[in-house]
Amino acid sequence: MELKNEVQEGLVRARHFVVEGVEQILSENLDETHGVSSSPGATALAALALLAIGRGFETAQQRGIQWLRQNRQGGWGKFPGDKPDEEITQIVGTVLQGSQGGWMTRIRLLAQARQFSHMILSLGQRVVPGLEGPTPEEILLPTILEARVLAKLPLYGRPVVVAASLLASNSQEGIQKGVQYLLETQMSDGSWAEDIIATSLAILAIMNKGGYTEQTQRAGRWLVKKQYLSGGWPAFDQLQIWAIGWAASVFGETTPKPADIPWLNRAVDWLRRGQNVDGSYGSTPPYTHPDLDDTAVALIGLQQVLGEQNQLGVDLLKRLQNADGSWGTFPSFQGIPPHVSSEFPVYIPSVDVSIHVLEALWWRSRTHDERIWRGINWILAQQDDQGAFPASWYEGSVYSTAQALELLSKWRFSWERWNTARHILGARKKGQEFLINAQNSDGSWGSVVETSLSLSGLWRYTKVVPRGILDKGIRNLLAAQTSSGSFEPSYRGVYAKGWNYEEPLTTTLTAIRALQRYQRLYKASFFR
Repeated sequence: MELKNEVQEGLVRARHFVVEGVEQILSENLDETHGVSSSPGATALAALALLAIGRGFETAQQRGIQWLRQNRQGGWGKFPGDKPDEEITQIVGTVLQGSQGGWMTRIRLLAQARQFSHMILSLGQRVVPGLEGPTPEEILLPTILEARVLAKLPLYGRPVVVAASLLASNSQEGIQKGVQYLLETQMSDGSWAEDIIATSLAILAIMNKGGYTEQTQRAGRWLVKKQYLSGGWPAFDQLQIWAIGWAASVFGETTPKPADIPWLNRAVDWLRRGQNVDGSYGSTPPYTHPDLDDTAVALIGLQQVLGEQNQLGVDLLKRLQNADGSWGTFPSFQGIPPHVSSEFPVYIPSVDVSIHVLEALWWRSRTHDERIWRGINWILAQQDDQGAFPASWYEGSVYSTAQALELLSKWRFSWERWNTARHILGARKKGQEFLINAQNSDGSWGSVVETSLSLSGLWRYTKVVPRGILDKGIRNLLAAQTSSGSFEPSYRGVYAKGWNYEEPLTTTLTAIRALQRYQRLYKASFFR
């Protein structure tokens, strides 16, 4: 009875935290407590870019410098509180060294930016598993501008690599073409790819190669707009579609009447308005590039609340399935959001994205669709001998394995699919054993996200999962909850080059779903 009460109290606090964040997104006023975590590396680059622009941006630049000083722990890591990272500490040290100087200091800093641009260039070589990326030779000017080389990178990743190549170049060959590429790819809001790192590097590269005051001023104003009150910057501009889509799905899962939740219908309207004309979604409307993971999550949320499929989005996902049955993250596209047409190639095929797409397509057991079975068979083929599935956008295989178990729990026996059925049964057994063995002595599976997803993934297998495993997991989850209702950050989400981040709304939503499902076990008299 005591644990049951603790679960209810934890749910109340967690839901309150999420509702605060949802209301902020809907009112376009998301704060740092609910937004993507600040990044030392991104903050240093943004401060350096504003320092290079100079007049009119001193206040924001100095706030960024102050945030960096406050977050020093013998150096600076890839996320707040992380152990010092040599490359990021070098960037921050360079910025701090020149932060009090005048115009001559800014000139020296622009010259020094070339020294660490080689580190940024590795973003194009090792983004996440599944992306080949250009070779070290291809990534330099003028080769990087060749269509065959750029084609190895998703559209969102190209400006950051071109900008870094410009900064790294000591040759005049290709410089003007590189500058022109950046000028042509600057978005209407002033950013490059809605990305703090890409925008900061583009500012530095353009100023280093010739000025372009109007373009750099617009980019500088965008950076100022994205700075948190604390002075820090996130590495990229939010995951608002992701947060609203999961919020609609998680809250809608236990809400018979959407009207009982005041913000839910507003969230659905917001999602509808954020959809691109081809059915796709980006991470934060209206400017971001299409992303099939965000698209899938938005559709899952809409379907949960409305009780029907979003046909435009479903058709897009079906059309962009890879030949091997998988789905990737970033499709190529024509046009400017929201007036885009997504097309092949689709970059970075991954288990986690494919699971989310199948969740969006597998509405009310419509398993007769051949695309669904091709997708399931591709996912099954990714499982390793230990029973784990690899993840692309989160560190550790628990993330995808837990979600794969949940997806496979929805399968119903079919003689017509006997071979696949046999594989599913085997995969479920191996996945269950992997998760059970992966639980730590404290009851967790690592981070709050991993623990929450594991609990939700094992929820449908209570006939074979010992009761104590779920009890220990729930107790660990509740112990990680803060007084605000959120949960301890893990910084396990993967940004390029491992500049990991935390997105507190999604973390809290995964916990809410696990707590809700555990609560439903009580109501089903599972723990009598």
